[in-house]
Amino acid sequence: MKNLILTIALVKMMLAFSATSGVAQVENLQSKIDSLMITQLSEDLPGGAIAVLSSSGVIYKNSFGIMDVEQNLKIDENTLFDLASVAKQFTAYAIMLLEQEGKIDLDEDIRTYLGDLPDYEHRITVRHLLQHTSGIASTDWLRIMIGSSFDEVWSHNDEIKLLKQYSQLNFKPNTQHVYSNGGYSFLASIVEEVSGMSFADFMNQRIFKPLGMETALVNARPDLRLVNDAIGYEIVEGKPVKVSSTTDYSYGSGNVWANLSDMIKWGQNFLSPKVGNAEMINRIFSKYNTLDNGDSISYTYGFFVREHKGIKLVMHQGGVPGFRNYLMIFPNDNLVITAHFNNENINAWGIVNGIADIVLSNKIEEKPAKPRIEVALNVEKAKQFAGTYELADGMELTFKVEQDTFWLVLPDDDKFQLFAEDDYNFFLKAFNAQCTFVKTEDNKVNQMVWHQRKNSHNGTRVGERIALGEDDIMLFAGHYIQSDLNIEYPVTFENGTLYVQTPSTFMKYFRVDRMELKHVSGDRFHNSIFGILEFTRNKEGKVNGFVMPELGRLQNVRFDLM
Repeated sequence: MKNLILTIALVKMMLAFSATSGVAQVENLQSKIDSLMITQLSEDLPGGAIAVLSSSGVIYKNSFGIMDVEQNLKIDENTLFDLASVAKQFTAYAIMLLEQEGKIDLDEDIRTYLGDLPDYEHRITVRHLLQHTSGIASTDWLRIMIGSSFDEVWSHNDEIKLLKQYSQLNFKPNTQHVYSNGGYSFLASIVEEVSGMSFADFMNQRIFKPLGMETALVNARPDLRLVNDAIGYEIVEGKPVKVSSTTDYSYGSGNVWANLSDMIKWGQNFLSPKVGNAEMINRIFSKYNTLDNGDSISYTYGFFVREHKGIKLVMHQGGVPGFRNYLMIFPNDNLVITAHFNNENINAWGIVNGIADIVLSNKIEEKPAKPRIEVALNVEKAKQFAGTYELADGMELTFKVEQDTFWLVLPDDDKFQLFAEDDYNFFLKAFNAQCTFVKTEDNKVNQMVWHQRKNSHNGTRVGERIALGEDDIMLFAGHYIQSDLNIEYPVTFENGTLYVQTPSTFMKYFRVDRMELKHVSGDRFHNSIFGILEFTRNKEGKVNGFVMPELGRLQNVRFDLM
């Protein structure tokens, strides 16, 4: 909730699938999926490769578009794609194989397998790493924070060194589920320590070769030459621009390359395992753990377990600049969809969902969205709700009435009209979100619940704010350092405004080199990228540092005043 991302609903293509004879079904399937793909992909632009598998074999396979624009090379089933985070399932499977052999205990402290770890204060297990509940920071954000561009050469040793350098956990293990690339990098190192093999060799000998995945590989070394590999692109003003980089050689969280033929064989292993066994596959397909507060976890072993329109779905997606990937398994229907794209602007999620709708049309349970019925705004009642409400992560939402219209105002002054469903419930038309104001027994309203993306977030009304004068704001200026990472973030005061200076990576990826800090209340400031930045004080009341509580995959980052 740090940033309310405005999403536009995808147009859902519900195409009927005729259930006649087996041959007719396959022919009909081919035609319907091809028709879908024609609406989404162009043969003159970077595209993708897609296959659908069932227990009877491959029931759909096709490739679209160009793998290398400069060479005008077409994508086919032998084109290599960067699988990005789809690689996590291979890492998790390697851990499970070693567990089957009695070489790894998932509930053992990771220090049993990895040496020279920092003092994390809490015990972290292998299972915590697998389920993204360890609190280990995600290295993508750490790299941005230290100014390391994703275009720079980056080895697995660099990755592990950075992880070991940063001793702070995002949270106590098993109290949250926060996706961490760093956790899966550690898992790859555990595979190496336990097996006595390089991660690339282990994957090749224990998974790729036994399954006949002849071209699949871990891109772990600069001297390893990729052959027939797709170039990743984005589309800028209608033209493809190369954005992919193969200078990252870390592994565990990503960096597996494979073609469609390889992924078909990997998908078939979930329907009829040749590597591993049915018990392992069943564990992957079954949610089994909870957080300390009792909340269930949908992440198992490199996969999310979810539903697609009433049908059980086990899936993972992966994206890096220029590439998008999906592996979707419908275990109760013995169905696998594997899809890989070298165009980051393609609506990959819409495509794979459209394919699932086609293949499973006779089983889909469409639940119509609850209609939002607008009623006349009770202006006097809405005025009682006006004010600012703070969510648990520090995000603040402001509500105001202007000219008999009720408005939501975000911290960056973006404003959206709210429409009434009744006196206490409101919705937006600009994006799919709703809010409910909560009345107490004494008829006061100091609580609000924000509903978005199937989640609800409680907000508390903020009391009267005391604005800081320039002399007070100046006291926050100074040089601040993050001691683990040895990085400085100077805070300056210029023309009545406070700014924080950031590394070059912020200019590269966010188009800013310094960011304005807008005062919220007390020692708290807000920025559109960092969210809340809260200054801290010593016992004497003097400013001695600041904390960034919420950076998505990185939390509670502490800087000290030098």
